[in-house]
Amino acid sequence: MPSEGRPLAIDTAHIAAPADVPPAALISMVHRRDIHLARAVGHRQDLGPVTSGDPLAALALGVALTRVILLEQRLLVQAAVEQGSSWDEIAAALDEPVAEVQSAFSGSAKRQSK
Repeated sequence: MPSEGRPLAIDTAHIAAPADVPPAALISMVHRRDIHLARAVGHRQDLGPVTSGDPLAALALGVALTRVILLEQRLLVQAAVEQGSSWDEIAAALDEPVAEVQSAFSGSAKRQSK
């Protein structure tokens, strides 16, 4: 996804490990992962030739995306608590049992609200 005619760092980076993923918008990371995934499993020949690095890049981008999403999830739970959402509501949004959500997030929510 070039920006103003120039490629973004995510478009040109050699990615073989999560640490190789440059800071980028989630949509850009997903797009790059989709390209590597499609080539790696042979679903899209129009995206260029498959390389031996495609499976590794798709895996590394998946890990990087998961880390960003989990960090954002923690921040969003904190925001929901601060804005008065109940643990029942938060658990429903996460599609998890209330007890598990409270156990996983209540400690960090209390620490950050002090």
